[in-house]
Amino acid sequence: MKLNSFRDKDKTHLRDLISIGMIDERWPAYFPEVLGLRLQSLLEDPAG
Repeated sequence: MKLNSFRDKDKTHLRDLISIGMIDERWPAYFPEVLGLRLQSLLEDPAG
């Protein structure tokens, strides 16, 4: 849901999950390509 909407507040929630280690570099492979790329972009540049 957060990757579908991908609003600023959704990105913030995803960044929080990344920062505490609940989401890591393995996760993008579990999603369809478009959503995986969105998550990968946050993993590579959390401030972006």
